[in-house]
Amino acid sequence: MNISWDNIGNLEDHYITYLLYKESKTVSQISKIRNISVTEVNDQLIKAKLEIKSMLKEKIELSKDIIDKFLGKNKNDRLDFISSLSEENLIDFKRKLYKRILTEKNAEDLMILIWTTGELKDDRFLKLLHPLTSHRHSDVRRITYSALRKIESPKSREYLQRGLYDTNPQTRQYCAKALAKIGNENSLKMLKQLKSKKQFEKDYVLRAYEDAIYNLENIDK
Repeated sequence: MNISWDNIGNLEDHYITYLLYKESKTVSQISKIRNISVTEVNDQLIKAKLEIKSMLKEKIELSKDIIDKFLGKNKNDRLDFISSLSEENLIDFKRKLYKRILTEKNAEDLMILIWTTGELKDDRFLKLLHPLTSHRHSDVRRITYSALRKIESPKSREYLQRGLYDTNPQTRQYCAKALAKIGNENSLKMLKQLKSKKQFEKDYVLRAYEDAIYNLENIDK
């Protein structure tokens, strides 16, 4: 809405009162100019200010990038948002997601973006994800390996094998679970070696090793 004297013919009374106020007229002066009580002037100013504040908030919200809006949602709303996208909008969203991952500096936001690539299961994100397996932040690495596990591409095998030696136990678990599906003979050998050092490993990680070993040994049976 254009709240100005140029648009006075389309403005409600409280906006006219507000324009006078913006011209530094006092409440008592506005009261005389508009021939209304001081109380009514104050009520109109409050109404105008609240409506203008709401309009500004909506304008800021509309100007936000789609990725910023996405980051502000909770997990379930993010999933609903992804599933609601048309094919054309999904392509646009993936393009913007790709660009944002390249530039995102905030670790928490970056983890959400990486998590999203796993939900999308699009192997075109692997060019971004593979380098992130060496990120200095352990949680970023963990989420990256989780995304690789969901994408399930043999192109990630080397990185997942390397992740078996990550300092984060949950990362090691994710890598073992991923290799259970896309691993090879070398993966099997590595998993067996790691399982043999069970006194140094978490129980839930060992179970992931055992499941992966079983799957790889019986994959062709």
